[in-house]
Amino acid sequence: MLVADDLRGLVPPTTTPLTPNDKIDVEAVARLMDWFVDAGATGIFAIGSSGEGPALTREMRYEMIEVCVDALRGRIPLLAGVPSPSFIESARQAERAAALGADAIVATCPYYFYYAQKQLIEYYTALVDASPLPLVIYDIPSRSDNELSVDTVLALAEHERILGLKDSTGDIERGINIIRQLDGREDFVMMQGSEQLLGLAALMGYEGTVMGMANACPRLFVELLETARAGNVARTRELQNTVNAAFPYFFAADPGSANIGSIVGAMKTAQELQGLCGRRLLFPARQIEDEDVDRIRVFLDPLAEAGWIEYA
Repeated sequence: MLVADDLRGLVPPTTTPLTPNDKIDVEAVARLMDWFVDAGATGIFAIGSSGEGPALTREMRYEMIEVCVDALRGRIPLLAGVPSPSFIESARQAERAAALGADAIVATCPYYFYYAQKQLIEYYTALVDASPLPLVIYDIPSRSDNELSVDTVLALAEHERILGLKDSTGDIERGINIIRQLDGREDFVMMQGSEQLLGLAALMGYEGTVMGMANACPRLFVELLETARAGNVARTRELQNTVNAAFPYFFAADPGSANIGSIVGAMKTAQELQGLCGRRLLFPARQIEDEDVDRIRVFLDPLAEAGWIEYA
């Protein structure tokens, strides 16, 4: 059974490689899994935002889990997203994820409707109790429409099968407050989800990261996290500055917007340039055109020159 200690490290939220006719690209998934393992990832998160999870059909979600499990061959654990505004649907997806060989589920708050903190505690408690697998909370209020309070996170951390939290709030002060009140507990891990906050977060006690930009350069994030956890402030600053300089690549195809096609498209473009998968996105996402690639490469080329990216 997966435990919190297994999540202390980089858990890339993998993209979902697609064929030209919008099927799961099985061979590309296998290449990605090998690449992440070789880079030092401690786990894989499938069917998250970076994987276009909410846009995938139920059948595509299940196939992606199965293909990842087959490709990983037990080398590192697979965490499977179960995104849905429906508790019943998320619980069914958790059961199927377990049957397909996943090691844990990842769940956002049920999105669209607003809920009180009491209901969110009840939701997560009921979901993990119904699930054959342990659970990681995915706290992303900008997408789920619900924000977890510090007290709610601490209450959920008491559940023995809730292993940790992916923090995509961008609120580092709140995260440090949670870490302080957890008081060094080994059974719950805080995982940073914001690229530009990772160095500071790890210096202050975050022990894991689920980082979309790791789809471009996973070794950089492995080293940044390990360096910060070791307390090497000067090197942490250097590596964080490298990340920050490249971060605008997410928006290079569609400047001034947070268009999902631009963001996930940038990740897939970085992978395409490294010979891993194509850059196709699910409709209606904006596709990355050839002229966009040059704008994206402005930010990726320095990473290639530094050895963090290896173009094919």
